[in-house]
Amino acid sequence: MRNRLKNIFTYLVQNRKHQLQGWHDEYEGLVSDIGIIKENLKLGKELINNEIYQDTSFKDYDDFINVLVYSTSNSISSRGRSVLSWNDLTAFKNSPDFNNVISKIITDPSRQTYSDLEFFWTQQNVGNNPLLINRITSACTSDLTTTVDDSKFNQVFYWLQREELISTYADPEQDWYSKNIFVMAELKKQLDNEPEIDDFWISLFYWEMFLNLSNPFNLKRQIIKYGAPGTGKTHRAKETSKLQFEIWKSEYDEKNDFSFNNLIETIQFHPSYTYEDFMEGLRPVLDENNQAQLSLTNGVFKSFCMKAGKWESDVINLNLCLDKDWNDLTIEDLSKHKDNLKGEYWNYIFEISDQSKKVADAVPPFFMIIDEINRAELSRVFGELMLCLEYRGEKGIIKTQYSQLNNEKTGMIKLGDSYKFFIPNNIYIIGTMNTIDRSVESFDFALRRRFKWEEVEPDMGLLKYHFRSYHEPWIKLADNLELLNEEIERQPLLGKDYRIGHAYLWNLRYSKNQKINEVRKMIWKDSILPLLEEYLRGTGREELLDIFAKKFGL
Repeated sequence: MRNRLKNIFTYLVQNRKHQLQGWHDEYEGLVSDIGIIKENLKLGKELINNEIYQDTSFKDYDDFINVLVYSTSNSISSRGRSVLSWNDLTAFKNSPDFNNVISKIITDPSRQTYSDLEFFWTQQNVGNNPLLINRITSACTSDLTTTVDDSKFNQVFYWLQREELISTYADPEQDWYSKNIFVMAELKKQLDNEPEIDDFWISLFYWEMFLNLSNPFNLKRQIIKYGAPGTGKTHRAKETSKLQFEIWKSEYDEKNDFSFNNLIETIQFHPSYTYEDFMEGLRPVLDENNQAQLSLTNGVFKSFCMKAGKWESDVINLNLCLDKDWNDLTIEDLSKHKDNLKGEYWNYIFEISDQSKKVADAVPPFFMIIDEINRAELSRVFGELMLCLEYRGEKGIIKTQYSQLNNEKTGMIKLGDSYKFFIPNNIYIIGTMNTIDRSVESFDFALRRRFKWEEVEPDMGLLKYHFRSYHEPWIKLADNLELLNEEIERQPLLGKDYRIGHAYLWNLRYSKNQKINEVRKMIWKDSILPLLEEYLRGTGREELLDIFAKKFGL
């Protein structure tokens, strides 16, 4: 199990440092600054004295308290849905106990000072804010994770124990702080001797496990990544899929039989895309006399489902799911029926040493990426598949529009006298869409609620990391783009959906000998100006282009 945890760390963190480095550095910087404040407090200086912030990134006491307690994001985490008004924060600072309790948790982060902070908070009558309390505490020590939301932390905590990746937690104390101390110690012990690993990487690892293992794909098999143009939605969809595959492969397919390229299909919707393209329909096919005849032909999605669903189809035909759900079926349950499962694709599953593993987990994940999903007439394309998206596997078996024409070649599964269709549990559908093409709200609600929606925003931290490795003298371009996007978002005519993604500054083909001012002008002329002109065409507000140019540094 130790090797498995190291493999997961490699895939989630080690191989993705380019995506996480910015967060890591900001997190380390915050904890380091608070460490300087800690030393000054130990020398007898008070939190209210601005001199203790001289060697930190904080301007003064108010700036520090704002970042630690109030800010939307403070390098540890966002504040989530926690509500704390500016007036409440002001009242905190005017309380004689506030500086005392904050000073204590900085100088001596412990379960006791954590409890003291909780007690202080409850006495202020500002509502229950456990996330903010946890975030403050986590900023004062690297012995805690950045996962400050209790429910999200517990989701990973119990997943790690269920998978036997950490020891059993036997402490009677069940609070967030105590479990954090335990799990961080366990992870450090398991990941010892890993190159270039510090406490900050391990803490971020915990959050990445929430995002990629215990949370998204297991809970929702349909995802739409939406956002402004150039934010890398399709690229991120492919990278996320590959990451999930590699983690699965490290546990279930050590013999390297499966290839990611055989488990992923990428298509692009467009206005003329139909049900017949996606599922099945009558198409002209040449017969043996070279004459065109209409014949039922499977579309890309149905063919993909038949390929991915062969394990589940076999089990349904065995009638095993009548008394045990597919997602609860273990390899041991199936072993007694091994002789009835003849396909070679079953061999590796029965060779897995731990027979208590779920068959659903052992079956490889398949990924269907639908680029520009909002450009087709979705109700027409998906048709009766709405039921299958809601209920996967046997529970969602349906007759398709052309079911009477199906045969052994085109049919997915034969039950009784007719062929039927279902979407297998191991298929993940990831759609991407630019919100400027069509608003998220314009989706059919019945379809919208069947997808998990994830916004992909311009990532300046990732862009800066890219420039550091590609050509550091151009790194200020990331700041220019960020200021431009802030101005675009402020304009009522445009807004956040019209921001410009970091991908527009990614593959720059200009000579590295050119100065940043020259490159900035060329990027503006070649890529950004034409896009903004399209945004403003016909609005009568072309004068905004001059404002945007200045914000970009021109």
